Amino acid sequence: MSYDVIVENIHKSYGRVHAVRGVSFKAPRGKVFGLLGPNGAGKTTTIKVLVGLVRPNKGKAIIKGHRAGSVEAKASIGYAPERFTIGGEWRLLDFLLYISRLQGLSKKVAIEKSLEVLEWVGLEEYEEERFSNLSAGMKRRFGLAQALVGDPPILILDEPTEHLDALGRLEFLNKIKELSSKGKTVLLSTHVLSEADYVVDSFVIMAKGRVIYQGSREELKKHGTVKVIVNKPFEFQRALIKANIEHHMTGNQFLVKTKDPEDEKRIVKLCLEKNIRILKYEIEAANISEVFLNVIKLGAEK
Repeated sequence: MSYDVIVENIHKSYGRVHAVRGVSFKAPRGKVFGLLGPNGAGKTTTIKVLVGLVRPNKGKAIIKGHRAGSVEAKASIGYAPERFTIGGEWRLLDFLLYISRLQGLSKKVAIEKSLEVLEWVGLEEYEEERFSNLSAGMKRRFGLAQALVGDPPILILDEPTEHLDALGRLEFLNKIKELSSKGKTVLLSTHVLSEADYVVDSFVIMAKGRVIYQGSREELKKHGTVKVIVNKPFEFQRALIKANIEHHMTGNQFLVKTKDPEDEKRIVKLCLEKNIRILKYEIEAANISEVFLNVIKLGAEK
């Protein structure tokens, strides 16, 4: 597997405040990578290191084979910060043309790309509108447009759906999926777990400046719940207890937590050994929200 973003043991302090403490992860090429965690977890500081706005005290971040903050690394990134704003009284099209020209596009191509991204984010009727007159949600959309105008291979989006209504959030997340399907690597920072469940392929969970969990959608399939209905519930329950398998019983239905695929095999094997007939068997994969709440709770208990 190829990785567009590699972070190795980065530390960043602001005076006595340790914002990031030994963070490491890899974001696969052409996938949506989630940087998840509660407010104050260190997500934004990590992103600032990636885009070259701050230098780590220790460790390194590599973007497309180049050290974060280098000209080559910055040229590969489209960045939409958490609080995107532009000074002065810029009109939308003028600002995109300015960014495009700075990135070396010809005037003709700059106009084409600027109009294209405005249409793509749903702001095609506002090209002459001043940024200061936009609603908070429209400013969010424009933040994505300015990140996209240079057609970078990597997008880094910090809390991108903030200030969007429910429909706007869904549309925005579908746009992110579309970008990934076209081969772009998207690094998405969010504390909204339902959004992460909907869009990310792999992720890390951060808390107090550290990575406390790394996973992927594929790995979540190993950590889920098996719903089993059997003809001999009490005998099955005794077998589960003896095998030390976590479960919840309601009548003849059991919800059994699985930690890996071997647990599923053990359930079937127990039924065969005890001559218990399985009437219904369903596997439900864990979701990111469940994993997040579990690891945050464990972290708080330590």
